[in-house]
Amino acid sequence: MASSGGQRHFGRVDPFCLFMVLPLVLIAGILIWGGLAWVGVVVIVCAAIVVVVDSWTNRPLPFDVPDDDYDYDAPHTGRRAY
Repeated sequence: MASSGGQRHFGRVDPFCLFMVLPLVLIAGILIWGGLAWVGVVVIVCAAIVVVVDSWTNRPLPFDVPDDDYDYDAPHTGRRAY
């Protein structure tokens, strides 16, 4: 939780997000080095948006999920269900 005790708005960044962000940053560096600085900045902003959206998607849930949520057993009625 956050130090103020409130709900966190962002979570951990998924490591697989780097498979998309690192090539974007590399391309942006090549564009900036090649003289197209404004296009490189746009690509860096797009990479930053990907990281922020990924972090926001992985935020903690606002409620606790019970551990036995998927261990539900149907009640036994003594008859076979067809």
